[in-house]
Amino acid sequence: MDYHRLIQFINTIKYLKLKQVFFRLYYFLKIRVFKKSPSNRIPPVSIPIIWQNGIDNYTSFNITGLTFNFLNISHSFKKEINWNYHNHGKLWTYNLNYFDFLNQDNIVKADGLLLIKDFIQKKDLAIDGNEPYPISLRCINWVKFLSKYKTQNSEIDNILYNDFIFLSQNLEYHLLGNHLLENAFSLLFGSYYFQHKNLYQKSKKLIKKELDEQILSDGAHFELSPMYHQTLLFRLLDCINLIKLNKSWIVDDFVIFLEKKASLMCSWLKHITYQNGDIPMVNDSTYMIAPSSKNLFNFSKKLGVHSILQPLS
Repeated sequence: MDYHRLIQFINTIKYLKLKQVFFRLYYFLKIRVFKKSPSNRIPPVSIPIIWQNGIDNYTSFNITGLTFNFLNISHSFKKEINWNYHNHGKLWTYNLNYFDFLNQDNIVKADGLLLIKDFIQKKDLAIDGNEPYPISLRCINWVKFLSKYKTQNSEIDNILYNDFIFLSQNLEYHLLGNHLLENAFSLLFGSYYFQHKNLYQKSKKLIKKELDEQILSDGAHFELSPMYHQTLLFRLLDCINLIKLNKSWIVDDFVIFLEKKASLMCSWLKHITYQNGDIPMVNDSTYMIAPSSKNLFNFSKKLGVHSILQPLS
């Protein structure tokens, strides 16, 4: 390692928390030294949950020509989807594996199931798609899609359940921030889908801890990216929606905590959203990734979540 790379390395790790360093080493050893074959756990029998999309995802898939469009880059697969396709970079591959397109407004049940089953057939060969972050988002999208169409499929449920268990054992403590929060949101969806109380308690504890740390007193997400803020507010509203639609399973005050955080986040977003509905393009923000402020405000109003307007700090 040359001098400049050494300095770069030191300037990177000196800002990491001790927890991040520990988990980077832990996962490094876990994968390379203590690697175990993934166990195939049988999912518990569950009662189908109720689901209605509050906001449909942006259209990123056209079944004609198997065309996907992410990050303003369009690609058509000629015969079959390569879930490891890397020619447009890792982030494009990540988006392919998120399965957000399952919940765009023009997807039909038959096409969605074909996409899920195609992924399952190739899952053992997936690279980026088997990392915790894309697993988190994919599992949420699968649960929403399957529940929306009241579809029960033992093969899909088996993959879902094992992904949720894997995720619960490989939380992204080495990255923290929005990654860890997305992990926690995903486990909440898994807990409801499989009526799994251990997953529920784990997700609830982690969500509370991370929201208390990541949502500042004025309602801003601590990364101060308007786009990330919109994305995480959307996920938070989805969690409130999940709990309210399926309130007969768990009865506690968790949803009240979530509503208070969502109210704060809505307030901050109202302060920084321009009159034409756009957000400032700062801190890694761009358009057509996260739901618009208008759609988020409409969704929050539908859920009975009202913003708590207060001065920005």
